[in-house]
Amino acid sequence: MAVLRACGLVVGLVAGCVAPEPLAFAPLPTFELETPTTAVCVIPFDRTARVNLGTVWWTTPRSESLAALAGRWGTTSDDLVMMNPRLSHKRVDAGARVTVYRHQHGTLSRSVGAPNKGVLEQGVPFPEGDAWILRAFRPRSYATQTVVAKLATALTDWHERYPQAHPIKIGELSKYGGGRVKPHASHRTGRDVDIGYVLLDPSTGHRFIRATPKNLDAAATWGLVRQLLSTGEVEAIFMDAHVQALLLPHAFADWDTWPSHLFSVLALDLRSGKRATIRAWRGHADHMHVRFRCTNADLNCRGAVSRKKRKRRRRRGPS
Repeated sequence: MAVLRACGLVVGLVAGCVAPEPLAFAPLPTFELETPTTAVCVIPFDRTARVNLGTVWWTTPRSESLAALAGRWGTTSDDLVMMNPRLSHKRVDAGARVTVYRHQHGTLSRSVGAPNKGVLEQGVPFPEGDAWILRAFRPRSYATQTVVAKLATALTDWHERYPQAHPIKIGELSKYGGGRVKPHASHRTGRDVDIGYVLLDPSTGHRFIRATPKNLDAAATWGLVRQLLSTGEVEAIFMDAHVQALLLPHAFADWDTWPSHLFSVLALDLRSGKRATIRAWRGHADHMHVRFRCTNADLNCRGAVSRKKRKRRRRRGPS
């Protein structure tokens, strides 16, 4: 990936710099590119790709009114104009790069509560990139800063290792402020994301495609799973049992020890299966559900809350 000549600097997150001079110890000034090129950049002299979250741009899929575009992205026309003064209040041309987020110093993006009973504070939109495809309708493309940075970096690193693989479809994350995302029980706190499997043939449209032995690129999919696990930030991956079975040959060849702690299909009992990192879950034959761990910045962050149906007590009539 080409090194950008300039990238925004975000304190406490990720940094850009001027190439090819060595990094200086003094703080670098913050500035923006007049013509944005990509949301992902590489820092010189650093082996790991980093994500520039100082400014996030999205590309308009078609020519439409500013109000329609704002509705598609889950924001308001006034907010878009404030971040993009050159935008017309009437229409936006197809292919235009529009700023949808600017980091404000001092703001804290964090997950609050349980993934199925919580909210997201100061959500960050997931950027566009060469390794993945976002949906055109994006009100549910927000997560915490940590999740966005870790996931985008993992996908970028994976793409460099599997350059022939087709881009991955990214499904739903969370809303800007979190909360209920129908029909999901979770996806409320910016720690959950739906990711499509890597397929041998590219598919059109935003819908996920069911993975089968004939269409699944099992090697690249396992490479993606391993890249996600290597971040050390993944709490669990929910995946259909038959997809787990398709990945096992590649996991065995790639793992030094028996990966029984990873796959629930290898667990000896139900309790061990629930503790596995990759857990069998119905409804995930066409995508995997990745949940990231809580961080120190999160508030009252914890695992999913068990919701048992309470029996309604019958009210007795007046005696």
